[in-house]
Amino acid sequence: MRLILILAALCVAGLANLAVWSLPNRPVPLDPPPGGKLRSVSFAPFRDGQSPLTQVFPSVAQIEEDLAALAPQVAGIRTYTALEGLEVVPELARRHGLQVTMGAWLSSKTEKNEAEIASLIDLANRYPDVITRVIVGNEVLLRRELTPEQVAGYIDRVKAAVKQPVSYADVWEWWLKYPQIADHVDYLTIHLLPYWEDVPAGVAGATERIRSSYRTIAQRFPGKPILVGETGWPTAGRSRGAAVPGLVNKATFVNGFVRMAEQEGFDYNVIEAFDQGWKAKLEGTVGGHWGLYGSDRVAKFSLAGPVVETRDWPRLFAISSGVALALLAGLALTRRHLPGSGWAALILLAQTLSTLYVHAVHAAFHGKHYWQDNALAAGMLMLTAALSLAVLLAAHRTLASGGLAREPLSGLYHPRPSLSPVESVGRWSALALGVVALVWSLLIVFDGRYRDFPNPYLLIPAIALPALGALRAARRPAGTRPRDAHGIAALFRPAVPVADAPARCLCGAVRRLPVESALAAGLLLGAVLTVVAEGFVPLESLIHGQLPFREALHEIDWTLPNWEALGWAALQVALAVPFIAGVLSARK
Repeated sequence: MRLILILAALCVAGLANLAVWSLPNRPVPLDPPPGGKLRSVSFAPFRDGQSPLTQVFPSVAQIEEDLAALAPQVAGIRTYTALEGLEVVPELARRHGLQVTMGAWLSSKTEKNEAEIASLIDLANRYPDVITRVIVGNEVLLRRELTPEQVAGYIDRVKAAVKQPVSYADVWEWWLKYPQIADHVDYLTIHLLPYWEDVPAGVAGATERIRSSYRTIAQRFPGKPILVGETGWPTAGRSRGAAVPGLVNKATFVNGFVRMAEQEGFDYNVIEAFDQGWKAKLEGTVGGHWGLYGSDRVAKFSLAGPVVETRDWPRLFAISSGVALALLAGLALTRRHLPGSGWAALILLAQTLSTLYVHAVHAAFHGKHYWQDNALAAGMLMLTAALSLAVLLAAHRTLASGGLAREPLSGLYHPRPSLSPVESVGRWSALALGVVALVWSLLIVFDGRYRDFPNPYLLIPAIALPALGALRAARRPAGTRPRDAHGIAALFRPAVPVADAPARCLCGAVRRLPVESALAAGLLLGAVLTVVAEGFVPLESLIHGQLPFREALHEIDWTLPNWEALGWAALQVALAVPFIAGVLSARK
């Protein structure tokens, strides 16, 4: 009977693990988009280790390699600068049959602007058959680096010197804010990015949002040609309201947008050709993942489908299953006798922790480009690995014993001197993760625009600590309450704490256990603030956005919350459980 129960638990754990990896990664079919090639894509040939921020630029051979890869898929490209090594783009584009929308980057640096304008004029006049239109400046008004009068002056200078149509590019609302710029351009270049809207749109409603915004501009500037200069969807990073990054979402968005553009007759440019890792320095993880191709120059998906979110999920499934079996084999070597039900619980716990940890590793290093991001990821993985091992060992000991003992209550602030290595590692890794979670929560609430939610890391302690507490509660000694077994200070010890001098009120318990109290209150407050600041729409975008606050509130679809943000709030509540239990145990 014991063997049958163990085998059944192994089968259940294996099938559950398979479902966790396979169900979110089922192929999603897409109908082939009309028109064959995409009309245009944003082209920045920077590779990993290259960046305009560090002035490390791609070689001519690398630029040509990128253009050769794009030529079968797109009819044209858009550049954002006429310098930084991109002076060779028109000649190379001619070789591969690509048209070029050449751009000049404007900023607050006057000398750099003069060089950009001079290079743009020179290239436009030397390659009139390749450069079909030019764009003077990109979102420089949005960045508030130049005044409208300064931008108009640069535009007029270029118009007087080239024969191609001339434009300026900015987010669509800025054309409504500075309509006088339209008098200086031959066509309007508008950016329509539903992900970055003040009230972000989910991928299902993104194309309709774009259609509505385009028509608003067309009605405001009748007769003026319009180019959708940027539209796209990120494949990695944080969710913003209902807008969720992802490979399937990007493929769905691009496929749907191309269909709508053909129906409406939109001229468009998709952002962007290749992932630009250097942008993560400015915009977080999401900034570096707008490409149709990864930074490794491998196409992320086919527009004709089918599309799979994580193509290497079978390997991740195999690794997580192998890690769980290795952990169980190691526990079996301790030769502690467990009943069949004990092994079943341990098998499910080991597989859960293994699956969560492999998922965290995959998420941690997927798309990280800077040493500080990698260092933070490595630190979080070390803490979660230590906690996972401590939880498994403590659970194994709990399930193998006849029952837990009783001991006097003490807190983290006054630790017992006799802690085993497992108890020390478990206690302090849990405490460290609680502190990190609290700090991360406050950063997201008050400065979260470009910060990822830490859900992959904190899922492990949020599930492991209450699970260990539940196992301990089932084996607690007589005279103790279930919550006594969940308290963080003794969660990894073979005993349940009992208050020898119970506090008469909650205030007394708080004074007695200040560390537990501070983390419990902080995590609960962080959960509430997370729901307010990110639960349905980024609050900062409503406060600092272009829409009036009340009008923006009316635009929110309250049936489409930010599930990643709400999940993070729930994780904070779960992380607070051991600290809350410790405080309540000190009060009767």
